Formats: sequence, structure tokens, C-alpha cells
Amino acid sequence: MAMELSKAIGDAHPKTILCSSFNPFRREIYTGGEDTTIRVWEPESGKLLNTLSEHLGWVTCLLFCKELKVLFSASIDGFIIAWGPSGKILQKIHTGSPIYCMTYNPRRQKLLAGYNKRIRVFQMVSPEDSHLSTDVLERKSVSSSDHNDVVSCLVACEGRCFSAGYDRKIVIYDIPHHGDMKLKPVKTISNAHDAAISYNSWLITGSFDRIVKLWSLDGNLLQRFDGFSDTITSICYVLPTQTLWITANSTAPVVYDPRSGINVSEFVGLSNDSIQQKTNGSTFKQLLFVIGITNRKSIVVWKYNPAASITVLTGHSDAVECLTFTMKEPLLIFSGGSDGLIRKWERLQLNTFMYSQENLNIPKEERHEEEITVNSFSKDPDERRKRQNLLHKQITEKLDRWKRGLEEDMKNQDQQVELMSRDAVRAFKRNQTKLKTELQISKGPGGGGAGEVDVAGGKSARQGVLSLYYYEDMDLLLSGYEDNRIRVWGYNEEAMKYVPDDAEKAAEKEVSADQNGNLSESVSNRVAGMTLKYTLNDHKDAVTGIHCLNKDGRHWMISTGWDRRICITDLKQGRLHDVFKNTQKGYGKEELAADGIILDLEYCPERNEFGYASADKSAYIRRFSPKGEEMLLQAVLVGHEAEVTKIKWNRRFQQWVTGSEDRSIRIWTAEGAQLVSIINNDGPVSALCVDAINGCIIAGSQDKIVRVFDPEKKDEVSQKNVGHTDEIRSIIHIPVRNQYVTSSLDNTVRIWNAFMKKGQRRVVINKANAANPNQALEVEEQGPTYSELNPLMVPKLINAATAAAALRPARTATEDNSETTQAKVLEDELQTTLSDLEFALTADKVASPKKSSAKK
Repeated sequence: MAMELSKAIGDAHPKTILCSSFNPFRREIYTGGEDTTIRVWEPESGKLLNTLSEHLGWVTCLLFCKELKVLFSASIDGFIIAWGPSGKILQKIHTGSPIYCMTYNPRRQKLLAGYNKRIRVFQMVSPEDSHLSTDVLERKSVSSSDHNDVVSCLVACEGRCFSAGYDRKIVIYDIPHHGDMKLKPVKTISNAHDAAISYNSWLITGSFDRIVKLWSLDGNLLQRFDGFSDTITSICYVLPTQTLWITANSTAPVVYDPRSGINVSEFVGLSNDSIQQKTNGSTFKQLLFVIGITNRKSIVVWKYNPAASITVLTGHSDAVECLTFTMKEPLLIFSGGSDGLIRKWERLQLNTFMYSQENLNIPKEERHEEEITVNSFSKDPDERRKRQNLLHKQITEKLDRWKRGLEEDMKNQDQQVELMSRDAVRAFKRNQTKLKTELQISKGPGGGGAGEVDVAGGKSARQGVLSLYYYEDMDLLLSGYEDNRIRVWGYNEEAMKYVPDDAEKAAEKEVSADQNGNLSESVSNRVAGMTLKYTLNDHKDAVTGIHCLNKDGRHWMISTGWDRRICITDLKQGRLHDVFKNTQKGYGKEELAADGIILDLEYCPERNEFGYASADKSAYIRRFSPKGEEMLLQAVLVGHEAEVTKIKWNRRFQQWVTGSEDRSIRIWTAEGAQLVSIINNDGPVSALCVDAINGCIIAGSQDKIVRVFDPEKKDEVSQKNVGHTDEIRSIIHIPVRNQYVTSSLDNTVRIWNAFMKKGQRRVVINKANAANPNQALEVEEQGPTYSELNPLMVPKLINAATAAAALRPARTATEDNSETTQAKVLEDELQTTLSDLEFALTADKVASPKKSSAKK
């Protein structure tokens, strides 16, 4: 979640704390309590800045008014005190009765205070009179008596006020304009709760009946939250995360999504061991802070962090080693861990916090360790002897595993190896059996059973998941295990017969939405669930890298691992097609692709090349071919000083990226012949990912931190995500959601907001290429914004005289031009008239002689 624990202040007051407030301008926290004092704190350090002692009774309410930059305090001594900066008293009003709550309406400029059975309204002092004194409130007030008991909470919104109290009523008032101070009740909700209302935040009410209710502005009930075990002590709506925090005398806040009404506390990860015994009181929210006060006189502060995790997914019982996701809708996330289970996560449509999970279990017949019923008795001596042998074998394996682990810890402690990851430790343990592994490889596929457990040789029976890959073209999930197996999972075709009508309609919509005629059955398939299709036993040790591709109309899988072999599998036929071979090496080593165990694998579709990282401090680039002998070596990336743990292809910049235990990230050209740059990471790189949109490099380290690097800015950390409590093992980027997903040795999966470059455009999915992750992403074309086309211009400062002098000649010139134009028009008209008269006279003179001759 984006709210993270910032500070816990113990014993903040000698007596119980009753109220709190926050000053966003000075970044100060105010608290008041039964000791009659107001204390000022610095939220980041928890330092006490000031103590204000002016009240004679319990301080029941603190209200900081942002519009006036004034702190109002109220007490059961009947005083309202207005505080200025540095604790200066601006005004002190004695009302004669205990005050329990306050609110301020900036639209009407009125302060409202709640008393026993009544509400009083104070008008702000007008700006014309403010220069005469320091008073901020007019001493004259108007009261309204619509309650029958203590008014415990007040909220002002726009031109209305909402009040609630111990009489179980909610009263809605219209706040009049300046001049008329009398409140006008619009609506009264009697018996809004079954018990007294203890807190009200916006239009959310909590009560002694252990129920929280959400109301509309008109007083209609919209949502109901129940199931609390104690009285509701406080409610807080956290605007940055759009969640509702509720305390009910509990050790930690309970977080709800107000839109769906679902408890999302499990997914936001608010609990913390350091405050489990403290957070048992009310909370108050203001801007980017949430302040909690407890019944043990302590203060707990949460701070909004946009780089903190949005959601925490728990469910694995051991380290989470790998992640993958699907491009098609509904978008699914798969996680695999050392517990041997694969979990499928799908975000619920109700909110953005909750994810449903489904386990992909290995069938019982494929498990190494069979369940043995110790207490069962069989009359058959052979059966009893068989069970005793199996039980003895299991106990021997566990004791041997424990002994080897203890010896390994002692060796690590003596040698003090700083740059050895878990994979390197396992590799060191396997160096003792290196000769035996090579002999097994030289024997070929029939050289031994892959599923057998060799206690003497030290091979572990654990089935931890080390690699995952989802192949969109065939809707297959491929998982590589520590026991050298690859399991292929697909959607259950038999269950398709029983798909509900709603799912069929959704599938029809999905198909009809595809404009290119590609039939997409993702919706209907994923309703059916996933089952194990088949298992591949072609490797001799743990499988750490898997990738699939479509080449010449055939579906291929490349896989590699600690046995240093590269296997090519035909996914359509479900069997091994070929193995990488290097004829230049000696007998028994021709299948070894590196000098050390291979830790990661990546494929570059643009160049039809794949790269793999090795513990021999190098990375290798080879051209892909279905024939193992034709996988020619293109480049060897040499330069790291420790094992290379990860390798990725940066599609945006057309570069290879490698991460190592030597705390560095190296960027190479596409050909691999030249080193472009080196990025220094603060910790050994244990996870690596490339942002598919902006090309940034996301690195996870053994120091539990996720760092985002912009290749164009070298060592500058563009974003840092902190939240995991152990080494980070895997990172993926989901472009359509603009999120990063990480897994860790702390058994959790966390989701973060992705880094956005300035001016970065929104991403859309091209359904025609949805099966190909490298071609499915398209950046939405957007033109320049209005602010970019019309930037703000700083005007020149001129005085009134200069402006008048500048404008006056323009006006004179305009007037002269206007008079000249009018004179010219008149002159033309007169000239035309004279010409017409002259023409007429001439015509008369010519016509007169003709008439006289005609008469004669």
C-alpha cells in the first residue's frame, strides 16, 4: 500500500490523548488530551517542538483551518482558543459550556461547535475589521437545539453541515449565507445507529453498536460495514489511496474499500511488529499523513509514499523464486516458490487491492515424498517391511539434509564469503559431485532415473519452483523445478463442457472483438482452470531458465539450468527434440554450454538469438536453431567480477543487460562485442527486469530494495521501492497496468506503481498480436497538449502612466485615419454627382438643336 509507517512516538502525553490535528504548511502535528495541554510535534523525527498550556480542562477537539492558517482548540472548560504561528494566542472565547467537537465551513466562513444537546455557530471576522484586532471570530453566536444528547461529531461539506451524537441522530443542516447565522434543519435521521454515534468523518458514521455506515449527502444509507468486535473509536478516509481506515479498540487499523465494502487489510500490509501493542485508538487524516493516537498515550504516524507497494500478496509458505503473467484478459499472475507450489493470482473487479488465488498442485503420484501412515497396521510382513524402509529413508534424508545444511553454514561463517547468493551456495555444494554429474550426462538419457533420490550423492528431494514462463500462443504455463523436471500446465479441456452461460457469452464477446479473425478463447479457458498436461525429465539438475518461441510454424521451448545443458523441446509433440552440442569439447563435455551453472535465460526475437547468464562470471549469446549443433556462439560478455545472475534484452534500446553479484549492471550492444555503460548498484543484483515502455532497468538486490535506472542517465536512481524484508528474487513489468511485481525470500509478492518518464504516453494492447508479448504493446498516439502548444508568457511590468502614453498615440492615429476616410468618401460622392450633372447638361445641349430642326 502507498501508506507506510513513518514514526511511532511513545508516551507523548502523561495522560490519555483525546484529539489531534495537522498543519500542512509548517508540517506539524498537534495533540491534546486529559493533561489540559496541547503539544506540537515534528512528524518525521518525532521531536517535541512546543507545549501550549492555556486550557483549564481536557482538550477535546483540535481543528487547523487551512484557509485562515489558524489552529482552533476546544475544551470542557468551555473555551475556544485561536492559536497563531509559534503558539501565539489570537483570540479566546468563553462559551460557558463543555465543547466536544468543531468543524469549519470555508464556503460560508463559519465555525460550528458541538455542545450538550446543541450546536453553536460563530461567524468569521470580516476582512475590513480584522486590522483593528487579532480576533478571528465574532463573539456573537447563534445556537440550534435539535439533539437530545451530546453532539459528538460535526462535518461541513459545501453549504451543508452534518451532526451526530449520543442520541443516535444524524441531522442535516443548510448553512445560511453571511448575515443569517441560524441553522436550518433539512433532514433528521432518527435511530441512525443502534447505539450512540462515536465518530463521523465526511458522511461515514461509526457507533457503539460496532457498525460503520456510509451515507449520501441526502441522508440515504449507501453502505454498511459490520463484523467489528468492539466500539468504533475512529474513522478516516485516506484520499491518496481511496481507502477507509477504521479502528475499533484494535491493535491496528482495519482497511476497507468503500466502493465494494470489502476488508482489504490482508492485502495492504499495515500491521507492524513495532506497533502491534500500540495502535489502539483513533486516527486523523490530513493531506499526506495519517495520525493515530492510542489509549496508551502514544502517537503513530503513517506517511503517503507513492513508491510504496500497492498490494501485498501472501500465501506462500516459503521463498517466492519466480514470476510470470499473461497478456490476454483476464490478466493473470503466476508465482512459484520453494514450497513447490504455483499460485495463480487474479485481481478482483471490485477493487484494485484484492486478488483471488488458486493453487496448482502437483499430482500425488509425481511427488518424491510419499505420505506414509505410521499408525496403520498391515498383516502382510512384506508390506510392513516396505513401510518401515520408506519411513527410515525419509528420516535419513531429513537428518542428512540437516547435517549438510549445518556444515554449509559453518563453512560460510569461516570463509566469510560476502558475494555468494543462494544459488551460488547450492552450486558450491554441488562442486563436490561435479564428476558424478558429468558421468551421468555422458551416459545419456538412460543413465539414471531423474526422479530417484540419491542420499549419498547429496541430491535434494525438494521440488521448489525456480523458473516460470507463460506461452501465449498455446496458453501453456511451463515451470522448472529444483528436482530437474519441467512441468507443462494447460487449461482443463474437459471442464469446458460445464462452462456457465455467462462465461460462454463473455467468450463470444472476446472472439467478436478480435478484428483480425484470431479466435481468442482466453475467457472461457480460464474459467475452466489449469491442470498438469505432462512432465519432462530431460535435465540432470535444477531448471533455472525457460523460454518459448514460434519458429517456422513450430512451437519450441528452450530450457537450461544447473546441469549447464540447453534442451530444445517440441511443445506440440511434448518431447525432447535436441540438445545443444559443442563438438570442440572433449568426450562427456560436448553438451555443456558454460563453465559454470546457468542461472538465467533470455530470448531476443529481433535477432533470433538467446543469451544466458552463468556462475563463471560470463554471459553467452547464441543464435537459435532447432538443431543443437547449429546453435553458434555469437558473443561472450566478459567483464563482471562475480557470477552473472541475470540477463535481459532491452527491446527499446536494442541492448543486452546483465546483472551480477559484483553489484553492477552492465549494458552491451546488440552484437555483444562492446560494453556501452556500467551502472553501479548498491547491492548484489538478484533480480532484473526491463520496462517494456520506457526501457528503464529495474533491479532487485539482496539489500531488499528495488531500484529503477534510466539507461540514458547512467547511475542516477529514478525510483526506489522499499518494502520487502528479505532478498528480492524476481521482477516482472505489467505494461497495461503500469505496475511492477516483485517476489522475495520473505514469502510475499508485492505490486508497485511503475516509473513514468516525463511525457510518457498511455499503453494499449494490440489484440491482433496479443499472443506475442514483444509485438502486443502499442503506445497510444497523442498530440501535444494545450499547455505545450500555448506556453505561459511572463508579461512585462508597466505602470499606468506608461500604458496611457503608449495607448494615446494609437487612438489619435485611429481617429485621424477615420476622418480621412470619411472625407475621401464624401469627396468621391460629390465628384460622382458633379459628373452626372455635367453629363446630363451636355446631353440636353445636344438634344436641343435636333428638336428645333425637327420643328422647322
